[in-house]
Amino acid sequence: MKNRVLMSVLCLVFAISLLPVVASAEKELKLASWGPTQHYVATARAEWINEVNEKLAGRYKIVDYPGGQLFGPREMHTAVARGSVDLGVVLQPAMLAMVPILQGVYLPFAFDNLDEVAEAYSGESLEILERAMEAKRLKLVYMSYTDGVQMYSAKGNIEKVEDLKGLRVLSQSPIFSEIMAKLGAAPDTSVPQTEQYMALQRGISDAIANSVVGGYFQKNHEVAPYVTLMDMSFSTIPVLMNLNTWNSLPADVQEVLTSIGHEKGLKTLAMAKGWQANFENKLKEEGATVTEMSDEEMEKIRVVAREVWEKWAKDNGPEAQRLLEISLKR
Repeated sequence: MKNRVLMSVLCLVFAISLLPVVASAEKELKLASWGPTQHYVATARAEWINEVNEKLAGRYKIVDYPGGQLFGPREMHTAVARGSVDLGVVLQPAMLAMVPILQGVYLPFAFDNLDEVAEAYSGESLEILERAMEAKRLKLVYMSYTDGVQMYSAKGNIEKVEDLKGLRVLSQSPIFSEIMAKLGAAPDTSVPQTEQYMALQRGISDAIANSVVGGYFQKNHEVAPYVTLMDMSFSTIPVLMNLNTWNSLPADVQEVLTSIGHEKGLKTLAMAKGWQANFENKLKEEGATVTEMSDEEMEKIRVVAREVWEKWAKDNGPEAQRLLEISLKR
């Protein structure tokens, strides 16, 4: 009797082994994005999606929903944190209220160049930033870089710190506004971005802070044709994943997402420099006067700005203080 039962079990096992293997369904990771698809950040991201999908074929597939059709830059970080979407393209300055410590890598006048900013997204400083983001249910997959923020003015190029006195500068950043006020300028945060061109055209405002590439496409040079290169700050564009989604992924899948993402992030770093040089020339071709503030005058600005950085770090606790300390050593 026992032998017959054992034989029956063995036959059943053998029969099951002969059944065709049914592959598990490919899982979709929904990515919400925004902005022009021709921008180098978007083209690098498209490469990331294609290469990730090729590596993970049959297991996971990233599906992009472009053009802000799901969420735009203002609400993207909250949508990802809520889990309304798996992945999102986030504008770093837009998420400072949710993750205040990110201001530490966006402090005006704290970084001399884009390479220093990229370095801030590594080592101990990256660990500090990731802890803060993960506390808000956000996981950094990779970072994209954009060119520095410069000054577009309708009154003339900024050659000396004294040229800032009384200048009505449009701003969306409280900490930038505080520094500008200390330098004698008159920052104005009341004008929404959609009305800034007209404010400059009508003489309500004198100047605006924007990147070379961003200012060109927003036509700032038409109404503020004096462009002073000051590299006041550097905005970044991270791809973030909902932390619960991230934790549900196998380790090898996580590695594919981040390793390919790191390569594409470095590509945007190089392309940001090339695009800035290219669009500086375009600005000049279209009548703008492009100059660069001297190192001596920039150092005068940093002396004033440092007081604001240190106050920010003190107000935001030990992690912010350590982040500033690391940044100032670079």
